[in-house]
Amino acid sequence: MARTSVLLVVLGVVAMVVPGLLRDGLCGLVACADVTPDVAVGRAEGVDLAVVMSDEAAAELGSVRLFEIRQPDPGEESEGLNGEWIIQRVDDSAAPAVIPFGSRPEGFETLTELAEEPTEGTWVVDASFGCASRLVRFSPAELTPGFVSDGDDPLPVDDFLADASSDLRCAEAAPGWQRWLFVVGALMASVGAILGIIVVFRRPVPPVPDWYNEEDPV
Repeated sequence: MARTSVLLVVLGVVAMVVPGLLRDGLCGLVACADVTPDVAVGRAEGVDLAVVMSDEAAAELGSVRLFEIRQPDPGEESEGLNGEWIIQRVDDSAAPAVIPFGSRPEGFETLTELAEEPTEGTWVVDASFGCASRLVRFSPAELTPGFVSDGDDPLPVDDFLADASSDLRCAEAAPGWQRWLFVVGALMASVGAILGIIVVFRRPVPPVPDWYNEEDPV
């Protein structure tokens, strides 16, 4: 019974841990969040506003949405909710690393035309990479030629691109078979632990040594 309990615990732990490690590495054991490439907004190539990212990130870009953050008047719907400018990828053509506002890069289609470039107020660019999005909040009036903002203070475009991350990782839920294997493994480990406790309590009590009952000499 002792060997059976140890075997069940080991097999149970293997069933719970190994499939997740093989499929997702460390993220198979802990909940890893989505990782999204860095994106910035600014006047990278002149006076026109543009969305800026690394070449590797541009290859994964799925869509771009621009909308304004503002409080609508009483009884008025939020006009910026659906986007003032929306483009969406339609094929695998390589997107440029700098996408001027209102443009339509090769491989994209325009869902909402940009009426005019924003000049004041607070705006947000939503750059989607499939499983996750990067939201960049900016104020057009604070951006000067050659500078971009990734949501913080403006910085030179070269400095941003030098440190910009292009990593993209999608957090995926474990498949059904892996969840069932985890449950089975947990049950096996529990049964093994219970058997181990039973083995410990069923062990014969060691005899009391003779010296224990001897009286101390006066």
